[in-house]
Amino acid sequence: MNKTPPRLRKGDRQNFNTLLRAAGDGALALVSAIRKADQQPVALVCAMQHNPDDSITPVPFAVMVEGNPFDLFCDPTV
Repeated sequence: MNKTPPRLRKGDRQNFNTLLRAAGDGALALVSAIRKADQQPVALVCAMQHNPDDSITPVPFAVMVEGNPFDLFCDPTV
């Protein structure tokens, strides 16, 4: 059963543009973390925020897909 996916939300587009800028600035990282809901390890795509005190804060934007994405999602081009 194929369904048409909904339109992207404005916030999704803004976050994607932030990721593109972070990638262009060399400030994108893959970070290992623990998911609060079930205490399982996950890989996060993060923009690295440089703070005034010279510290760096990872800002999570996405969780890497666990398993085969072709098994998890319908093809958005169909």
